[in-house]
This record gives sequence, structure tokens and C-alpha cells, in this order.
Amino acid sequence: MPDHVDTLIEAALTALRSDDFSSCEARTTQALSKLAPGDSRIPMLLSVRGTARIHSDVTAGIADMKEAIRIAPDNWNVQLALGEALLSLNFYRDAEAPLTKAAKLSGGQPDVLASYCQCLLKLNNFGLAFQILSRLINARKATPAVMKVFAQALYQRGDIYGARDVLGQLYGEAGPQTEDDRLQLARIDMSLRDYETARVQIESVLSSNPASVRTRILAVTLSDWTDDQDALARHVEILAKDGSDHPDAMAQVIEHSREVTDDLLARAEALLTMPGRIDDGRLTLGYALAKHFDQAKDYERAWKHARNVNALFAEQFDIVQTPERRAEQLDVMRRRLSVATRLYAATKDASALQTDPAHRYIYLVGSARSGSTLLQSILSAPEGVESIGERTSLYPYLADATERDMADTQFAGFARQLSDAEAAGLARMGVTSPLLIEKTPHHLFVAGLLERVNPGSRFIQVLRDAGEVALSMFLRPFSAVYAEASSLDALADMLELRLEVAETWREAGVPIETFSFDSFRASPDHSGQQLFDRIGLKWSKEYLDPKSRPEAVTTFSARQVRKPIYAERIPSWKPYEVFAPDTFARLADITAAQNRILETL
Repeated sequence: MPDHVDTLIEAALTALRSDDFSSCEARTTQALSKLAPGDSRIPMLLSVRGTARIHSDVTAGIADMKEAIRIAPDNWNVQLALGEALLSLNFYRDAEAPLTKAAKLSGGQPDVLASYCQCLLKLNNFGLAFQILSRLINARKATPAVMKVFAQALYQRGDIYGARDVLGQLYGEAGPQTEDDRLQLARIDMSLRDYETARVQIESVLSSNPASVRTRILAVTLSDWTDDQDALARHVEILAKDGSDHPDAMAQVIEHSREVTDDLLARAEALLTMPGRIDDGRLTLGYALAKHFDQAKDYERAWKHARNVNALFAEQFDIVQTPERRAEQLDVMRRRLSVATRLYAATKDASALQTDPAHRYIYLVGSARSGSTLLQSILSAPEGVESIGERTSLYPYLADATERDMADTQFAGFARQLSDAEAAGLARMGVTSPLLIEKTPHHLFVAGLLERVNPGSRFIQVLRDAGEVALSMFLRPFSAVYAEASSLDALADMLELRLEVAETWREAGVPIETFSFDSFRASPDHSGQQLFDRIGLKWSKEYLDPKSRPEAVTTFSARQVRKPIYAERIPSWKPYEVFAPDTFARLADITAAQNRILETL
């Protein structure tokens, strides 16, 4: 007959599985009070109580789990509990050590490896995560947890259809059942531009759990992308009430509220400065406040928030842009470019490459915040031309080829495989237009290799005042994708490098044209006519009307694309010049260099 402690333990575990955290904490505390020092059950009970406690007292919960590890450092279950708790709190770097230990101590248990790989993905260590997950799948050890993280890995890599297929295989005809699963699928559907299916998934979750803050946040994003202003206002109003204690929710409220009151700002700033660790939600809120104060022309507060949040982000993800790191990154990019140009030259006459593609491509390869999204929407307005958004499906594979220094003889077949996969993916998307417009800033670095995958591709480098580009990225959460965005100096490095990369490709024979976004804003009809003439399209002034370009926009430029085109009277970076005069002077020099290129090409 089990003793009283065993009964309490079973009750605690049952309460934890039911998310009854207060009961779980009470039962484990009772059980611990009855155990003698040295009892082997103490670490497990501390770990369970800690898992429950983090929902009401993070500090106490983490302390419990760390004490469990101190007592039983070789117990993989207690290491896993701490790692997963830290992961749930978005403390990814802290979670890595206990999850690494749990993976080793467990002998490679698939579900433990799934949690470890999820952490690796959050830390942008895609290569190791993908390697571990692929090995599990190939060994037929893929549990549902492994499949879900593998889908997440494919999604991050840009293979969105692959991610959808994995989840479809996992869920079968019944479809996703849990809230987590439905939201993961909704995000994938949004990336595939299947907005109605995503909306149905989101509304399904909200109908059963209207208090789900994370679902409401995703609903805000979908409403913004599809310009559903009524739904956007409704979701934001609910978030302002139900999500007032959640920094990531308040970030959406600050960004999308029709009226941002002083009380709302005070609540947001209080969340940002509350004691404790900085997590993703607070970082997102910091960027939202920076953007808000910029729009309100309170430049000192905007600069303060942008500077602080970028410094915190860089420190948390170990991407602080020191002079040494900046120089190393530039060297890496140049070495990869050298490999890319070699592969491009080596496959000039390769018979294996596709010669009669079903689609022709125009790639917009300007930097982020260069105005490429607006230009993409205009270029895709004519009949027979279609925007396929901002995809990264090919880039990871081509970037990997340059990083691995792929052999010349191998690349021709590799390019053909990618070409076939690209055609199949477009067919699944229902894309039939003969001319496709795609925008991805990364593609500039592999432009020639893209031309080998999709022969006949053309490239347009959209250039905009370098100070405008750098400031715009610095004020927004771009650092997760572009490490250099956490530093204006590093952004200047990259904008300068992009001019060098484009010239290297032109010298190699890749047709990269230039287009001035600033000139376009000053004279949209004239500049638009010139560009359309250069690429063989018929121009119509109607394309400048946002109503003629109603498709969803999924980038930070969504609202800009929906507004009439106009030129700023003074550059938006001018009020910030006082905060970093030397850097803005350098950015002005880069703008001058861009203008010289525009005049000669």
C-alpha cells in the first residue's frame, strides 16, 4: 500500500498535467515536508514544484529547479525541467546549458533532443539543430515532439511547404488538436499566403480560449497583413485589457492603437523597466516604443529606447557589434562572395541547367527598408505579373553552397535540383504568371547563383538614402535577422559592402540594375515610367494608386504600401544626427557613393 508521500506525489503530478499549478505547489510542498534529508525523491519534487511555481513566482520556481540540480546533477529529468522552464520564459541562452546536459545524460532520448533543438533554433544555431533532427528522422526515432520541431526548423530555413507537409503527416485527417499545434499551423498558412485558412485556425482557438494572448497577437498580425482594419481594432482593444501584463501584447497595442494615451505609454514603459530578466516580449516592446516616439517626433525618447533595446538584444544573443566582430563578418561575406562568383563562372556553359523556364524572375535586391516592398507591389500590378512576396526558400541552400565551398562540378546538378524544386513549389502555390517579382535583401549575395537556378533572371538594386535605411532598421526589430541592425556603425559597414557586392556581380556578368527610391518618391510617375521601360513592361499611372495594389503585405512596410507616395521634405535621420554625428556623416558619404553609381549606370 503506497505511503502518504506517494499519494501526494501522484496528486501533484496530476495537478501539473491539468495546469492546476497552485494545487501542484501545495501537494509538493506537503510531500517535501514529510521527507527526511537525503531522500532520493527530493530532487524530483523540487523540480516539479519549480515547474509549477514559475507560473506565479519565476524566481522561486527557478530556485527550486536549480536546487534539484545541485542535489542530483546527473539526473537528466531535473536538467530537462530547468531547461524547458527557461525556454518557456524565452531565456534561450540560459536554457542551452541544462538542455545540453539533459540530452547527453538521457542518452539521446528523442523528446529531450527535441527540446534541445528547439533551443538551438531560438539561438539561430540552425545547422546543428537540423543535423540532429534529420538523424532522428532517418533512424526512425521521430516522436511527435521531434516532428513539430523539425517542421519549425524547415520553416526557419524557408522550406515552408516542407514544414506544412511534416505537420500534415503528423496530424492526419483529424488536424491539429492543441492550441500550440493550431498556432504553429496558422503561422505556416500565413507564410504560404493562405490567409483565410490561417484566420479559421486562429478564430477556432479564440472561440475556445478567448483569453489566449498569444493567439490574439497572431490575430493582430494577420489583420494588419490583410488590412482588415475592423478586426485589427477589435483585437487591439481586447489586448489592451487582457494583455496589459504581457510586454509582447503591449507592443502590439502601442503599434496598432488608433490612439496611444499617456496612460497607455506609462503602462508600457513600466513593463519595460520592471525588475527581472529581459525576454523577447520586453525587447519587442522596446522597439515598439522607439517607433512610436519617432512617429510622435519625440526624437530623444525614440533614440533612448532604440539604443537601449538594441544593446540589450545584442548582449542577450551574443551579437554585440565590436570592431573586431564587424571586420570578421565582412571578411566572411567577401570569402563567400568569392566562392559564389567562382561557381557562377564555372557553370556558364553547363548543359544540365534549365534552358526553358516556365517563369521569369525579377529579383529586388535592395537592402531592408530600401523601399523595395512598395516597388514590388507596383511592379506586380500589370496583367501577367505576380508578386511572390519575400521568400527565402532558395537562399539558405545557395548560401550553404558558398559556405561549404562547393566544388564546381557539383554545383550544376545542385542548381538543377533547386530549379525543379522551385517549379514544383510554385505549382503547389498555384502560381501561373509568366513574370514573377520577388524581394529578398539576402539575394544580392547569391545573385549569380540565383540566375543559374532560374535562367534569365533580372536583378534590381533599390537604393535609398543610407541614413534613412540605417535609422529605419535601428528603430525596428531587425536585429533578429540582421545582426548588424543592432549598431548604426555595423549597418554602415553592410550598406557599403552591398555596393561592393553589386559591382562584383556586374563585373562577373550578372545584370544588376539600380533604381533610386528617393527619385521615385520625388517623381513617381516619371521614375516609374523609366523603370518599366527598362524592364519591358507597359507603364500606367494607375499603378501608383494603392487601391490598384490590394494584396496582403507581410513586412514592416505594410502601411507605407497602402499610402499615397510622397517625398520627405528633410531626411528623417536629420533630427537624430546630434546623437551620432560621425556615423551619420559616414552614412551621408555612402549615399553620395550610391548617387554616383546611379548617375553612371
